Amino acid sequence: MRKSAIILSLLMVFSTVSLAAAHEFILVPQQWQAYHDGQKLPFSLASSHSFMHSEELEAAESVVASYKGNKVSLFANKPYLTWDGSVTLKGGEAAVLSAHRKGEVWSKTTQGWKKGDASTLSGVILSRKYEKFAKSILPVDGKTANFDRKIGHALEIIPIDNPLTARAGDDIRIKVLFNGKTISPENIFATYKGFSDTENTYAYTTEPYGEGIAKIHLSSSGLWMIRVQHVAEGNGSKYESHVMRATLTFPIEK
Repeated sequence: MRKSAIILSLLMVFSTVSLAAAHEFILVPQQWQAYHDGQKLPFSLASSHSFMHSEELEAAESVVASYKGNKVSLFANKPYLTWDGSVTLKGGEAAVLSAHRKGEVWSKTTQGWKKGDASTLSGVILSRKYEKFAKSILPVDGKTANFDRKIGHALEIIPIDNPLTARAGDDIRIKVLFNGKTISPENIFATYKGFSDTENTYAYTTEPYGEGIAKIHLSSSGLWMIRVQHVAEGNGSKYESHVMRATLTFPIEK
């Protein structure tokens, strides 16, 4: 009985941990019928359980975005709880926008969840570092070259098949990189804007096969999001594990 109680307690702790800082970090571009060279593209960085409506405004010091290797200025859209920016699209290839929610350490303490670790908090039961990465790829003047460009995020989703030439009903393959090497996350989730407002609800889920490759069925047109998670080893006394999440968004036509 005592052993069962201990196991149950641990399960409750870790299930609670999985919910902490569990919002997805999503780069949501303004949707147009077409994207052109020289066009100004507004976008938002959303943090949400319900896709793709933001539920939390991330800390200003934790959020950065870039395009073509250049940092993009962001401003807080407090009514919508997003960080918003815009870029001027450049032609000749696919546009690849990226964003990073820098790592934050959160701890389960005897007084509940708090930001920080044992060096700054008392009554710490366990600590985890949460870090999030987001990308969006778009065709520009119908050009989709370099749709599979690597940004260099610690955790990154790379399309193998071109999603920008896919249509509703098609399948595409992806792979996931951790520090530049292919890994096989336990689960890969995908959904599209408007599928459901219910939290943590996805249109599609799968597992990698072969050498870390996964196949996603694109059942509808619209703005799609693929999401993965990877848990790496922690940093000794500061945090027990490093939880990383990555999302990729792209438009699918009918």
